[in-house]
Amino acid sequence: MEDIHGVLPPKITKDNIDPDASSKKGKVMVWLRAIIHTLLSSLLVAFAAHSLITPNTFTIGGISGIAILLNVAFGLPQSIMLFCLNLPLIVLSFFFVKKKFAFLTTLNIALQSLWLLLLEQLFPDFQIAFEGNAEKIFAALAAGICIGTALVLAFKVGGSTGGADILAVMIQKKFAATSIAWMLFMINCVIIGASLFVFYDGEKTLAYNLLPIMLSAFESYIESKTNDSMTNGFHSAIEFRIITDRPEEMSRALMKELSRGVTAIPATGMYTKITHTMLLCVVSRRQVATLRRIMKSIDPDSFAVMANVSQVLGLGFYSAEI
Repeated sequence: MEDIHGVLPPKITKDNIDPDASSKKGKVMVWLRAIIHTLLSSLLVAFAAHSLITPNTFTIGGISGIAILLNVAFGLPQSIMLFCLNLPLIVLSFFFVKKKFAFLTTLNIALQSLWLLLLEQLFPDFQIAFEGNAEKIFAALAAGICIGTALVLAFKVGGSTGGADILAVMIQKKFAATSIAWMLFMINCVIIGASLFVFYDGEKTLAYNLLPIMLSAFESYIESKTNDSMTNGFHSAIEFRIITDRPEEMSRALMKELSRGVTAIPATGMYTKITHTMLLCVVSRRQVATLRRIMKSIDPDSFAVMANVSQVLGLGFYSAEI
């Protein structure tokens, strides 16, 4: 039998994937990328709060939502309220989470306050207000997409947008929660419920008074779905479980042509009691057609189960940054 190691590509290591990660230049590029992501993230949150949410008379969850409510109820500037309300959470983050997370979150909050201040002072009329109540759903939809995208950008580089995000990460670190996005959704629902007292109008109908809460809940739902969809979309892959009687040839071809690892597991058919081999291999979506061709050419009688994998972390795919 041909030596399998003689035809395989070199083993992928961390140095192959990111050889300059530990160098001075590499570290500068990592931080530059983090700062650019944070700039975009903070701008999206500020734009959504000032231009979409406030003029359409509803709020959002988290500290940003509280700042909006204070602005509507008492006329206090959102930019100042946002920073002051986040300040205690910023201090806590330096004690309970990683320093990088705390620094990037502080930077994000400071930039949000700065963007809001610029919008309040220089572009006070840069607001998209929908006249009809039915059309306000588009403001909630756009705001949810903007803030959901901002969350992804912040989390991707190891930071957050502040407020409830800090609480969610601290809770996740303590209790190993599975989804920050859905945890944020639950925290935000509590804050959104308080908006009824700010937007309530005794001369209006019950349906009218409930509209801000419904818009806020819809925005939070879109925000969490955008967060989950974008995160899973970036890190998704396809898992194949292949039952074959030619495991050596099949695994050799998979490792050589796809540069993916393969794990062999003994598998016994309960009807025939014959032992076969199950090959487990995770590939990117663009490699699915090649894998199917390999199966057909190596072992036409093989059997495979294909499944979507929402998160893949590790060498050759994606590295966890948080």
